[in-house]
Amino acid sequence: MMRLLWVGVLGLVLAAARPVVIKLGTVAPDGSPWQQLLKEMNQEWTRISGGAVTVRVYPGGVLGDETDLVKKMRIGQLHAVALSGAGMEHLEEAVTCLQLPLMFDSYEELDFVRDRVAPLLEARMAKKGYVVLNWSDAGWVMFFTKTAAQKPDDIRRMKLFTSATDSRTLELYKAAGFKPVPLATTDMQSGLTTGMIDAFDVPPLLALLNQWFPSAPNMVDLKWAPLVGATVVTTKVWETIPAEQRTPMAAVARELGIKYRARIRQMSEEAVGAMQKRGLNVVKLDDAAKAAWRKEAETVWPKLRGTLCPADVFDQVKSLRDTFRAQAGKGG
Repeated sequence: MMRLLWVGVLGLVLAAARPVVIKLGTVAPDGSPWQQLLKEMNQEWTRISGGAVTVRVYPGGVLGDETDLVKKMRIGQLHAVALSGAGMEHLEEAVTCLQLPLMFDSYEELDFVRDRVAPLLEARMAKKGYVVLNWSDAGWVMFFTKTAAQKPDDIRRMKLFTSATDSRTLELYKAAGFKPVPLATTDMQSGLTTGMIDAFDVPPLLALLNQWFPSAPNMVDLKWAPLVGATVVTTKVWETIPAEQRTPMAAVARELGIKYRARIRQMSEEAVGAMQKRGLNVVKLDDAAKAAWRKEAETVWPKLRGTLCPADVFDQVKSLRDTFRAQAGKGG
């Protein structure tokens, strides 16, 4: 009996001493600021845990696109993911409410709203078995086109890239009279080269890092929507880490999210200048074009509310944005 007891105790000790290796997938390119954030987070977590916790990052989409990464996390092949808002929608659709077209005019508006909505989004994801480690973003989504475009009707005449895994956005574009072409993000370049697509909408930094812009060298000077993102781990794996380590690990993950968010935003602004030096044409919009885009977005909002974006969260996001504008004396 005593021998069995000691064997049991020894087993518990060995289990407690066994290192926790968190497998994390992302489509962020190796060497990109998003991958650097994860690398620094791993270094800090290793330090805090005394080497008992490490993060093994699989960057550049080597394990598939964001839909694949979410699926792998759900079945336990991955323990964590770093996703853009497009991927986050597969975990919690309410994240879409932070990416509504022309809802925000500035990062200040976005941050004001996100800081107040994040607890709700995190609580919804916690119920599904996920812990949000930090929030990030990739800059403003802009339209890149083969031929110069100013108004929505100009884009309607083009074959517009949409993610092959995002059927709801595909249908929304169709309903709005656009010509969406569903493709995997990894097929973006070949789609541009072969003429399958004439336009795409991504943040400038991604257009530069992936070298997509030379094939669509015109950028509409319009902040269509912010592309947010987050790093998420399963509750099951997170809770295998001792509580006294989880608290400082969570804190440093948040700090790094804020640190790199500022860096990425600056890099996104600089990316436009870098692309201009290599032939990018930034198409400035006149007042009529701006009004056309505003009308386009506000026509889409009612279609998004209650479909892609839960009605209660939509209302909260818009109300918070209007509160920010009222406080800033800007008006809604």
